[in-house]
Amino acid sequence: MTHFVLALAAAILLANSLHAVPAPDQNQKSPDAKEVTATEPMRKPSLPGNVTYIAVDTDSREIVAYLHDGSMLGRYPLEEGPDSVLNERVSPRCGDLPIEEAKTLPGWNAIEKYADDNWGDGSRNVVTNPEKYPDSGAQFCVTEQVVELTFDKDPICHDTKSSPNGTITNTTGEVTAEIDQGWTTGSTQTVTKSATIGVAKTFSFSVGVPEVASTTQSVTVSTEFTNSKSTAFEVQYQDTTKTMVKIATQDGKQCQVSLSTTSCDMQATGKIQIYATGWIWFNYNDKTKGHYKWAVSIDAVLSENDRSSWTEFKGSMSSEAKSVFQGGCDS
Repeated sequence: MTHFVLALAAAILLANSLHAVPAPDQNQKSPDAKEVTATEPMRKPSLPGNVTYIAVDTDSREIVAYLHDGSMLGRYPLEEGPDSVLNERVSPRCGDLPIEEAKTLPGWNAIEKYADDNWGDGSRNVVTNPEKYPDSGAQFCVTEQVVELTFDKDPICHDTKSSPNGTITNTTGEVTAEIDQGWTTGSTQTVTKSATIGVAKTFSFSVGVPEVASTTQSVTVSTEFTNSKSTAFEVQYQDTTKTMVKIATQDGKQCQVSLSTTSCDMQATGKIQIYATGWIWFNYNDKTKGHYKWAVSIDAVLSENDRSSWTEFKGSMSSEAKSVFQGGCDS
């Protein structure tokens, strides 16, 4: 009897092993399963553009934003680093503005007066780009507008005629000559006065080159300059093509292609705007109006001129225009 029971149990175990269902593959998707796609976290809102000044509420860890009339606009969570509502994407045309350079702005006294009138002139430390909010300070930026060159006087131009391919003789038939045709302009400009912000920094910008004596066209050229006195930069443009000119030649006659060239020289000047934007921080040693830290919006308090400085430059400029005058043989 005992042997029978053991044999029956073994048979049952064997049957179960033959019909066992394999464990499900953890990577295998169920036909009824819905695929869940991870979403990017919501971007935290930045401060509205009409905010004139702000305070840091260290007790509630909030940014308190105010309008120009002194009314409170709202409170925003105070987060340090990239999630701060104060952080804005900084353009590659910009850089951090040191407090020493900020104080050279035409409207600096107005910023200090604004702080004095609103929070007093008590003991304080005035800074830009505080360490806790590395992207919430002040920046200098070069203008996005095209900087137009102007001429001091009318260009001095002269015309010449030449035969770049020489003279063809003792041939009857047709000859093809290759001629460079079009115009070029070039200039070396020197900084005569550097802006007081963005000192010694190199910027890319666009230069508008005007038409020269009806021989060239007005164009916009991209170049770069360093904001330091006596540094130089180049403005170059070329619009030339190779033109094939056919000449019917006759034996015994001199044949040639005549090229007309107009060369012009002039003096050019220009001004490049570098402006300040962002926040000036006033960190008081004692609480004033309920807070230690206040910041003024440069953009809201100052006009564009009062928060700008200019780099001035001048230099010689030349242009050359080439065109086919005629092609043929002497009579």
